[in-house]
Amino acid sequence: MEISTTAVTALAQRMRGDVVLPDAPEFPRLRKPFACGLGEVTPQAVVRCAGVADVAEAVAFARAQRLPFALRSGGHSFADLSTSDGLVIDLAGLRSIEVGPETVTVGPGVRLGELADRLAEVGRVVAVGWNPTVAVGGAVLGGGYGMLGRYFGLGCDQLLAAQVVLADGRQVTVDEHREPELFWALRGAGWAGFGAVTSLTLRTHPAPRVSTFVHCWPWEQAAAVIDAWQHWAPVAPEEVNGELVLQSATPTGSGPRLVLFGAVVGGANDARPLVEEFLAEVDLSAELGELAELSPVVAARRHTYAGMPVSTVAQPGPPAGQRPWLRAVKSDFFDAPMPAEVIDALLAAFDPEPPAGQYREVELVPWGGAYARVAPAETAFVHRRAQFLIGHHGTALPHLDDVARKAATDWVQQSWRAVRPAASGAVYPNYPDAELPEWASAYFGVNLPRLRQVKARYDPAEVFRFGQSLAPA
Repeated sequence: MEISTTAVTALAQRMRGDVVLPDAPEFPRLRKPFACGLGEVTPQAVVRCAGVADVAEAVAFARAQRLPFALRSGGHSFADLSTSDGLVIDLAGLRSIEVGPETVTVGPGVRLGELADRLAEVGRVVAVGWNPTVAVGGAVLGGGYGMLGRYFGLGCDQLLAAQVVLADGRQVTVDEHREPELFWALRGAGWAGFGAVTSLTLRTHPAPRVSTFVHCWPWEQAAAVIDAWQHWAPVAPEEVNGELVLQSATPTGSGPRLVLFGAVVGGANDARPLVEEFLAEVDLSAELGELAELSPVVAARRHTYAGMPVSTVAQPGPPAGQRPWLRAVKSDFFDAPMPAEVIDALLAAFDPEPPAGQYREVELVPWGGAYARVAPAETAFVHRRAQFLIGHHGTALPHLDDVARKAATDWVQQSWRAVRPAASGAVYPNYPDAELPEWASAYFGVNLPRLRQVKARYDPAEVFRFGQSLAPA
């Protein structure tokens, strides 16, 4: 259904924010502000909300007009779930930060780096995710693993309360006492169509001492390193978070390489023996390549997409006349170490030197630690017993043609299939995959029936409906 000019004008008059139409100069930047898949969707309008009342107006408008719509906090949905051919309700303008003694209340549009900077001023941290360019709303509601995650837990585990605009227009406060079933659903499945989250109250922690480490190996040692890593990282002390990454040559010219990087909660003297114990398993003469004690803020900013600086990857959208980045991602959880033949298949599928403007990455993320301290049914995030997560990332820069963009997507499929025989079948909800046939079970597992009951209670008419929103029971 197309939006009438009269209806759009009336909506704009009721809002503090604005409604941006396709003929506006800024529309290409807002259409899809970060990366997208091969399918490029053009919304009929982008509603830039300036407050909670604007969000309620936009949802009511979409409901009355029977328009499909998508909610967007930061635009990092690699399955294009934050855009729509109807309306995009843009929450990026909800950027308030209210710091309390042990909590912080934020708008969903606040970027993780911005939040870390603000909390550093008072000596606090919040465990919500890796990438400083990602918005809080998406990161927290679908999980949120990060530098300090094995020590403090997932981002969704830090959620204490939320403000939500419901399908019927009500604005409710959600916590363990008020709307407890909805609160349960928001912690791990919050993006799946229960309502529009307009603020989040998160638990913060005193900023600990943090030491970061980096170590690289030549390609010929890759199989041995991966095998040793998968037996060490998931059962390492919870103070240790060591991610192993296969990186191709990057658009900035570095690589290809096999890199262990991460953080240890503690000083450098505490960190070195914990990491070098692992290095000795791979190379008897191993000496840690780089170790530095940093503030948690600096530590969190050390690594961003494709090794490029935050200023590059955090741009609000592509330049005029250009398409967004292509960012293709697939993931799987693993409940046991991969056998040698699967590791060999992964390495055989890897593309260490893709064409110019393209990038390949396979990340191996350790689970365990604080992630496993929460029972699978205690929150909607069910993946508590996994040993590790593998993500396959393919990137193509905006200027590349469809052939190059498809090559990146095809490689992601190939790499994912290489390890699939050893995977559990569970998928990280914050790496949504538009091609998964049984996506709901893969994301939510045994929690799916309960989530559908929550959907039936709060949105039986499926006002919040998009490509991977849950159907009511």
